[in-house]
Amino acid sequence: MSRDAEAYSLLPDEATPAPIPLDNRRVAVFGMGRTGIAVAEFVVARGALTTVLDERPATELPQALQRLSKLDAQLVPEVRSYEQFGNPEIVAVSPGVPYDHPMLQAARTAGAKIIGEIELAWCFAKVPIIAVTGTNGKGTVVTLIGDMLDCAGIKAAVAGNIGAPLIATIAAEEPLDVIVAEISSFQLETVEMFKPWLGILLNVSPDHRDRHPDIDEYLALKARIFANQDTADLAVLNIDDTRVARLQSQLAAMVLPVSLSDEDASGHLAGEDLIVRLPGRERLSVCSEADLPVRGLHNITNTLCASLAAAACGASADAMAAAIRHHRLAPHLLQDAGTVNGVKFIDDSKATNPAAAIADLTTVEGPLILIAGGRAKDVDLTEFADVAAARAEHVVLIGESAAEIATAIAGRTPVTIAETFEDAVHFAFEFARSGHTVLLAPACASFDMFENMAQRGEIFCAIVNQLAERFSG
Repeated sequence: MSRDAEAYSLLPDEATPAPIPLDNRRVAVFGMGRTGIAVAEFVVARGALTTVLDERPATELPQALQRLSKLDAQLVPEVRSYEQFGNPEIVAVSPGVPYDHPMLQAARTAGAKIIGEIELAWCFAKVPIIAVTGTNGKGTVVTLIGDMLDCAGIKAAVAGNIGAPLIATIAAEEPLDVIVAEISSFQLETVEMFKPWLGILLNVSPDHRDRHPDIDEYLALKARIFANQDTADLAVLNIDDTRVARLQSQLAAMVLPVSLSDEDASGHLAGEDLIVRLPGRERLSVCSEADLPVRGLHNITNTLCASLAAAACGASADAMAAAIRHHRLAPHLLQDAGTVNGVKFIDDSKATNPAAAIADLTTVEGPLILIAGGRAKDVDLTEFADVAAARAEHVVLIGESAAEIATAIAGRTPVTIAETFEDAVHFAFEFARSGHTVLLAPACASFDMFENMAQRGEIFCAIVNQLAERFSG
């Protein structure tokens, strides 16, 4: 760490968790996805007698099985009963497996310890962890904190749902000052001891209603990121979100509130300047709104949250500002997909819930055509439909939720339902005029038509490129 960082940092020198003994213990790893593979490699390397299982058949797991075959572990694809787990002492579960899965229930009944990947990783962490959660913006904030610390000469790794799994970062044993991790609600389901030095809760809005049907339970789940913190730890809360603001008086950690309307908040907006202030420190003017790569109130809030975390680690205002100026947005996050005949195309396939899509609609300026729809995950789309009807000159809808959104818009703006995604992009282009923007902000998951949101965004960009070639001369 640089001398400047050492002089002003609140960052502890090291983490103090208690590693779980794994040598010669029977461990079952449930899930052969990216996280499950990393967990299996971790526990095998520490001497665990390991079984790795997945409900999917081997035909759907060729790459996972190829990588796992290099380990001293038993592999069980297409698992159908708990008896195939091999009577484990510990079951390490991937975040994609629901907490109440019948086989996990059977494991609890049998007396096995259920542990999630972030919990297991934390038990072996040697440096403090900054953990970021929220319905929207996690990846942006985690990446921005990493960039700020890099500019400040503070050694940090970015991990979790973005980058490498947290446990893979722990296993690498690189000389680090801090780890910055994106943490999902699915991962928080299995938290018991996980204790980040600094936790950030950005926002809470309805999402994953297929797994978290009650919004208060969803908030409580997000709040578990702070559950084990004490007075030596920090909690950054976006108090402009009324649900998040409820937590201020409930946490043991020192709360650093962020607000765009309260100039007494630790992170706030003063005119057009983004200001952060740590307890007992002078305030830092980080940058102005004009310096942000993307405008919009939610982007200001995200930047303030990231800046507070970076400042707590010892980053200077100059280092934070440099990171903001050079910050690259994640793929499929308000990404410029090109311009064809004066029509600009923007890819925000990452807007997989209504709150994210509404933020897009309030951020993108000028006349626009909206492409939306997909799998709604049991989320109420009424508010999104209201904003879309008020903001878009035409809405092109796709996927399972198309009829629901069209009904909610109820004739307030023209609506077209497309049978295919390619048709949707072509229709949007036809409805647009020079100076218009075609915005892909689905407000829904992609799984009804695509493998994931990334594939949806990639195909969108490919279709735009085809249009550009067709009209380029």
